Amino acid sequence: MKKVTKRLIAISLTLLLMISLFSACAPKDGDKSDDQVKEPGTETQDKEKGGDVSDKAETRTIKIMGPESSNPYSKFEDRENYVAWQEFKKLFEAKGLEPEFEIVATDQYETTLQTRMASAVDLPDFLNVSQLDDVTILNYVDMGSILAINKIIDEYSDGTAKKFYAEGGKGERSNILNTAEDGNVYWISQIQATTYDGKPGSTCMGINVRADWLEALDIDVPETADDFYNMLKEFRDKDANDNGQEDEVLALGSVSFTNGIGQWFGLVSGISSFVIEDGEVTSPWYQDGIKDYFAFMNKLATEGLMDTSLLGAPSDQLDKAVAENKVAAVYTYAMQTWFEPSTGIEDARYLPIGPLKAVDGVEPVNAIEPPFLSYNRWAFTKECEDLEAAAALLDILSSEEYEILTQWGVEGESHEIVDGERKLLPIALNDAWEQAAEEGRTIGDFLWANGSMFPKRRFVPMENEIGVVPEYKAEYQRAIIDYHPTVPLGTSNYFPVPTIEQVERKLEIITDLTTQSEELATGLILGQLSLDDWDDHIASLKNLGLDDLLEIDQTLLDRFNEQLD
Repeated sequence: MKKVTKRLIAISLTLLLMISLFSACAPKDGDKSDDQVKEPGTETQDKEKGGDVSDKAETRTIKIMGPESSNPYSKFEDRENYVAWQEFKKLFEAKGLEPEFEIVATDQYETTLQTRMASAVDLPDFLNVSQLDDVTILNYVDMGSILAINKIIDEYSDGTAKKFYAEGGKGERSNILNTAEDGNVYWISQIQATTYDGKPGSTCMGINVRADWLEALDIDVPETADDFYNMLKEFRDKDANDNGQEDEVLALGSVSFTNGIGQWFGLVSGISSFVIEDGEVTSPWYQDGIKDYFAFMNKLATEGLMDTSLLGAPSDQLDKAVAENKVAAVYTYAMQTWFEPSTGIEDARYLPIGPLKAVDGVEPVNAIEPPFLSYNRWAFTKECEDLEAAAALLDILSSEEYEILTQWGVEGESHEIVDGERKLLPIALNDAWEQAAEEGRTIGDFLWANGSMFPKRRFVPMENEIGVVPEYKAEYQRAIIDYHPTVPLGTSNYFPVPTIEQVERKLEIITDLTTQSEELATGLILGQLSLDDWDDHIASLKNLGLDDLLEIDQTLLDRFNEQLD
């Protein structure tokens, strides 16, 4: 609705009368006068047509709160310096939105968020709520402090957000994961999806071995777990790092089952997880290969082929071992490129291997990063009274223009189009952060997304990533991408919003259960506990609620699959 602002700039009765007469002659709401003056940078929406019309409406303010960007050089408070932001602003202007930002220091954001939500004082319309735990955010949902986003979209969206989150849209899977049991969606998330050859595809994690040592000692690449054991022995016995010490070792930083070797024995990657192709939630403690796994790990530990001091140690200790050129094999991403330079050896190469055959009758599994990631949360609070403005923001964040600015930035500045495909320029890569900040060419992901003010949108073909890693890693990734069976690295991207009862039950059991699982695993690997007492070990886990955890997770996975179908 159009407003006419009256400014009293004089005190004489005559001038007041003139102003009143002018106001009376001005076009009224709904008039179609050809000489009507329209305010620049605003617009109205033709709801029946779902599109933009030429008539301009009052600019609507929307208050947004989030943490400062985590990028060490490009800060959201300096956004006016960046070409990507200048283009982003145009999306707000086209929707008649004027955002007011409250930027909170990253290290203060959690406290600020918790305090403001608890007091319900001075809340923004839209904010990053990623740091609220499940119980807290679901309680705010029950209290009505957080609005149902699907209802805003259904009633006020121009169609962009509805299409994005609907069946077949890029955000459909995220929408399903964010759907509560009552059928409503109370937050949106960051979305990352990768494809290979046009189909969902993702990188994986597994054991990487020193290929340069294999070549120097004329050792074949291991094809079985026994081959791997023999390789480690040869590395040690033949002094692969040429320092005169028997210190070439396997380095695993975790006592969980997500370590690459567990997957050779068919184990899922977590105390509660599943084989993706089966959809049956289980625990490694219940799987066929578990005892053979512990026997194998114990053999590596007792023979000094594994550095047991690294089990459960901070990651910097693992990095230190790599830098000392002692690590013969390590669990990491197949396409990682950061360990090789840290060895200080010019031709050091960590070659991804496996999944290796370990036990007859047990199929090795591959631990993959889910091709689709939906994580972190942004929500509208009850203070948001202008739901048309809320829908307009959602339409912006669901648009192709926003996706391009966030993932690629501005063409010619941070990316180019080659043979019809977008390619990031070197200025947009992680190692050019400082230069990009100085030149104002940072992509949106590093300026306003990635856990900051707005959610990221990243939809990329894996061919881009494969094309920039050494060929021996690329060759492995291309070969392994269609391997089955697979297990996910984490289950959150397969479990929708739990009920508050499910969350509370998990919280009751998960800490003690995880602690017991890790203590048992450590004891069995180091030989401090015996496999002969297996029934007692399993009983201790059951008593702490392992079966309850599996039941909850199976319920969530089933609900997700039902909604996905």
